Amino acid sequence: MTPLVVAPMLPLAPPPESAPARPFPAGAPSAPPSRRPDVPPGWSPQPGGPLPGFRPPPAPSPLQRLEREPTRFTLDQAAWVLAPDGDALSISFRTQPRLGLPAGEVAQANPAARELVAPTFGLIGPGGVLPRHYTAMVGAELRRRSLALHAFVDVLARRFTGLWVLAGAKYRPARDPGPTERALAAAIGLGTPHLAERLESPLAALLFHAGNLANRTGSAERLRGMLEAELGHRVEIEEFVGGWLRLPAGERTRLGGGRQPGQHAALGGGAALGAQVWDPQGRFVIRLGPLRLAQFEALLPGAPLHRRLIELSRLLVGPEQGFALNPVLRADEVPPARLGPAGARMGWTSWLGTGRPRRRDAAEAMFAGGD
Repeated sequence: MTPLVVAPMLPLAPPPESAPARPFPAGAPSAPPSRRPDVPPGWSPQPGGPLPGFRPPPAPSPLQRLEREPTRFTLDQAAWVLAPDGDALSISFRTQPRLGLPAGEVAQANPAARELVAPTFGLIGPGGVLPRHYTAMVGAELRRRSLALHAFVDVLARRFTGLWVLAGAKYRPARDPGPTERALAAAIGLGTPHLAERLESPLAALLFHAGNLANRTGSAERLRGMLEAELGHRVEIEEFVGGWLRLPAGERTRLGGGRQPGQHAALGGGAALGAQVWDPQGRFVIRLGPLRLAQFEALLPGAPLHRRLIELSRLLVGPEQGFALNPVLRADEVPPARLGPAGARMGWTSWLGTGRPRRRDAAEAMFAGGD
């Protein structure tokens, strides 16, 4: 057995029991901080954002997800991702020589070598068909730095594991995504085609947020998560900003006199001075930024991204709730005021300064939800 022990295979042997477990090798960076599941990988809440144009980083491919999070895949799914041509017999299925409860049907994936570690199926391991002492024998050989017995057992189990995967794919009917998409569209109130055609956002983008849009209880946290997923940039929601409500002429306070009776004139019971009243919960503010100038201009009224954010927010909060969009421009991105076709837009991208560098971000722009 000595010729089977080669230097390149030494790192595959389990570490000695006396060695402390290390999540990373020496000199490697510490583990990345946990992130919310609704935020795409690589998103950074730093001012300015990681990508131009508010585009979030591309989602990982199924192959990358399989390599990073193999326990989230079933054996059939992992085999299909690794061999999309349907040739499951070309995959090298490996087993785990241990009896501990596995975290999933797939414990490890190596796309480059077309290799899957399936602890729940095979000859040995927690889901193996052989008696448990065979698993103990393979583990003992690995502790002696010998991989021969483990490799031999996997060779015997490789073909029938591949046939098991092929059988599962053969007798599982192909699923049509159409009914699911129609059900999700109906859940968010867009079950008929003519409604989806009138929206600025494509239906697929709205279905991505179906879990939030179908829940009629809108909240600031839900809205913030949706907008951050759309922009890939930090979003803040300021609640209870308040707003003025215009009273119709027939609903205003009027004192009685002569033949004309009064209305809504009881003090503390509906009387109001003027043609409008202040509603503390009538409006909230969506604050975006600090932004670069190109990002700021993409959020001005009339821009497609502006209409899409307004539309997405309106679908969640409803038509009655008022809100405003407040894009904040970084202090070092504020353009100088100049005349000409390419100059500043009055009231939108124009600031009068003293020539000194600004110390504060420009947060004066405020656009109502219907603009």
